[in-house]
Amino acid sequence: LVGFVDIKDSWPDKTMLTATNGTVKNGDVLLFEKIQKDYIDLEATIPESLDPDVLGNTQTLEDLIELVNSGCNTYFTATGSLSRQGLHREEILRSMFHVKNISNVQSKDVFLQKCFQDDQFCYADGKSQTRANIPKLPECEKIDLPSKTDFFNNYLKKSKPVIFKNVLQNWPAFTKWSNEYLREKYGEKIVKFQLTPHGEFERIEHRNEWGNQNQIKLPKFLTDKMPFPDLVMARPAAKVGNFSFFLDILEGVSNGSISNLSVYFEYASIPEFLPELEEDIREDTLLGDISKRDQLNIWLGDGQTVGKMHFDGSDNFLCQMRGKKQVILIDPHSNHQLYEGHIQEATMSYNFSSHSFERKHILDETVYVWTPFDISNPDYSRFPLFGETYPMNCTVEEGEVLFIPSFWWHEVKSFPNVTEGRNLAINFWYEPFFERNYPCPECQLDINPTYRDML
Repeated sequence: LVGFVDIKDSWPDKTMLTATNGTVKNGDVLLFEKIQKDYIDLEATIPESLDPDVLGNTQTLEDLIELVNSGCNTYFTATGSLSRQGLHREEILRSMFHVKNISNVQSKDVFLQKCFQDDQFCYADGKSQTRANIPKLPECEKIDLPSKTDFFNNYLKKSKPVIFKNVLQNWPAFTKWSNEYLREKYGEKIVKFQLTPHGEFERIEHRNEWGNQNQIKLPKFLTDKMPFPDLVMARPAAKVGNFSFFLDILEGVSNGSISNLSVYFEYASIPEFLPELEEDIREDTLLGDISKRDQLNIWLGDGQTVGKMHFDGSDNFLCQMRGKKQVILIDPHSNHQLYEGHIQEATMSYNFSSHSFERKHILDETVYVWTPFDISNPDYSRFPLFGETYPMNCTVEEGEVLFIPSFWWHEVKSFPNVTEGRNLAINFWYEPFFERNYPCPECQLDINPTYRDML
């Protein structure tokens, strides 16, 4: 909202009228940022007063329009028509990639109840008579590393996943990062890693399966905003120990001497925990200077893990060093079909004496980037809209890089390198080209204002 000021010096709640960048005088032009609903904080309230920006009364019309466009994320000219940038924005939003434009295979055709196998998702195995007629999912393009211009025009601004072939083989990390090397370099380093039964991380479970379900109850005004208050998101058990201890467990799981658990060093920041490893990475080959890097993580596990269906609010380059990952993607254009919303959080614990997992810790917090159902065993009676989604398969092999655009839903199943018995990857998260509010099923993607100058 932009207006000339001729008002009293306080708001109705008696708060004094102030500005973020100057004093307010009659005749000034003030820019009030639009109040956005806070979808993440369930307890957020609407502010009773605002601190506007003072534009002053000496701006030229062109300066004023530029300030308003920048402050309000609009794209208008002095005549009220769309600017060149605005027309480009509209063209980009019209041209975004949709899986349904290349495939008529829906989730209800491939994700069948009780059909998930230890080796692959149902559709990937034609050996079983009951699964022989399951259609094949469309797959990501696999291409040589494109130029930065081609990547921007054909993938980033179309929000289109793609796999780059033969990228990592020339990185020092690809040959150096054996378990022996990591143990020698970081064996005494204290790290935090995760353990879970059956390899499923961030698993949806019923609240009544948890021991403290009656002790941790969110207020009714919060649960009324949660579409599925009977469910919890079960996070894996966490253990803190030195890196050698983690590798001992990983190798024990891989060789079969340890059973009934899976172990993962996940979401681990390389700059924070293993900074010297960054010297072995060639980020410049990944078109990274188009965007600002947010995080660089390492993912090291036994290759028997499943990261359940979720989205990330960043553009993602997943670099596969050892083993492979089968990534099932669903585009971010029909989020109501994934039943996006708040889910109460719970955390498992692991008893090393009894070698058993315990479900005792429901938290007074929520998560909001996961689906409230298991795509490998979907309850279509409760979540029928999921059956209408259009999935695609982007399996990334050793030496390849998968680009996952921001807000694409994805489920990741890891497989070990046959000889090494482990799965190793790193990923880069970048400032997203597309953004939206979340959790908000009806909110659509728009271009991040950070990239206005690229339009």
